[in-house]
Amino acid sequence: MINVSKMLFVSATLWVLMACGVAFGAQPDPAQEHEARYNINEAAYLIEVGKYMEALENYQSALELSRIPKTRIDALLSKATLLSAFLDAPGKALEVYRKVSKEYPQAAEIGRYREGLLLFELDRPSEAKPVLQNYLKAYPIGKFRFQAEALLEQIKKAPPEPTPTPEIKPTPIPKPIPPTELPSPHPGLPSPTPPVKPPSVKLSPRLIPSPELRVRLCKTTGSATISGTNVCAKGFDCKNRFVVKKAGGVLMVNGSRTSGSEMLFESKNPIVVSCGKKKKRVRGNILAKLRKGKLYIINLVDMELYLRSVVPSESYASWPLETLKAQTVAARTYAYYQLRHRKTWAFDVVDDEGDQAYKGMKRETKKTDRAVRETKGQILSYGNKPILAMYSANSGGYTADAGSIFGLEKPYLVAHPDPESLKGKMARWKKTFSVSEVERALNRRGLKIKGLKRIEPAKKGPSGRIIKIRIIADSGTKTVRTRTTLRRALKLPEILLEIKKENGNFVFDGKGWGHGVGYSQWGSAILGKKTSYDKILTFYYPTASLIKRW
Repeated sequence: MINVSKMLFVSATLWVLMACGVAFGAQPDPAQEHEARYNINEAAYLIEVGKYMEALENYQSALELSRIPKTRIDALLSKATLLSAFLDAPGKALEVYRKVSKEYPQAAEIGRYREGLLLFELDRPSEAKPVLQNYLKAYPIGKFRFQAEALLEQIKKAPPEPTPTPEIKPTPIPKPIPPTELPSPHPGLPSPTPPVKPPSVKLSPRLIPSPELRVRLCKTTGSATISGTNVCAKGFDCKNRFVVKKAGGVLMVNGSRTSGSEMLFESKNPIVVSCGKKKKRVRGNILAKLRKGKLYIINLVDMELYLRSVVPSESYASWPLETLKAQTVAARTYAYYQLRHRKTWAFDVVDDEGDQAYKGMKRETKKTDRAVRETKGQILSYGNKPILAMYSANSGGYTADAGSIFGLEKPYLVAHPDPESLKGKMARWKKTFSVSEVERALNRRGLKIKGLKRIEPAKKGPSGRIIKIRIIADSGTKTVRTRTTLRRALKLPEILLEIKKENGNFVFDGKGWGHGVGYSQWGSAILGKKTSYDKILTFYYPTASLIKRW
């Protein structure tokens, strides 16, 4: 998040930019520009905790708010990196780089170089070559000339590209069928009560060992305590308690300065980590690591052991076993996706709801352990890759389309009716605010509204969610994104709502809790009473395949 000093710096920078006449069109609004910068900083935080789609939405919001080219360029370049590195959408990233090169002369150099670099990384040398050659022609003494020359040299030495196979048109995505209405496998006979047969789990072409996950338990400038029975660290023998903190660029352990920036703490027994107000008993080992001036405490734990804590932390252990199995597969898929996309990071996931709740051994139960055991190694896959298995508490009766909400389509994250979710908790809510409360909250988001009259839908998605709102006031009319303005300003649970004005107040009558994309936890809780976990997953992630990876 932005701290006060950063906020002041951003404000001062914006005034300087405007004074220099860098804005295009109308003079930029300082409050609105500040909000655009806030969105860019917020997006960086969201990426750190695994909320990639939400980060994408923040970059888009910044682009819609800002008139300053520097801010827009920053948002576009960051958006392209997010698309290629974390969202498996390199084609969209290439479009963004080309847009930067075409529309922003001051950033054309970096846009063109990054386009060539990405094509090279995608193993498309015949396309990368002319882009890099054009870069060197346009910028013979450019900032990236040595890198471009090195890439061209590698392309020259590479073997010829194989002849591309003919493109196969994808099969149209069928409309999902509610599990309760699935057709009988034997026409003319009634459908038996599910589960009627073992789930159709495909074996991966090559099984791998269960992976080790790096779970960030703590990120601090202070200290952390690592304790347990017979915890061992190199150079310190085995003890029951270690206090770790940073001392310059190295670690200090139990008051002794070490010579390195990381240390592994191992034990065959559970380890307790205390950091700030957080105290957690976990399985696996602990890595203490210094990174960019912060102390990271990372739990190195087998994926299946990690899930023993995650599943009961994300679900109620009293829920049906089939529901818990579905949650297990979704959570395993999510963690595996993050592991594959964060290989250069110090960690794969954080231990809270930013990624997935991981509350330690105290949450483990026999029933959720069984769900983990009976689905061992199973993940959801699309195009031979793990899917981005998004989930929220309750869809409000209709799952959301990722393309409409966040601006990036995924064939397994589409809108369709989900009536069972309305039978679960967190399905409906209502919030009432005075006109002045709404006005003040929106103005804190940089909108500068005076004399608020009405708020009405400007754009809706296929699920009925209000993607954009139109704000009508004495000061004028503005159209903005609902999630990054109204929802954030008023802390609304969802954007699947109706906006009314009653007795001088604004009433927000909504359904669902969260973003509504993908799996609905409360919907699954109801479905699990009569539906097998594989059918629940097929319902919430249509077109994804259930495979056994390890």
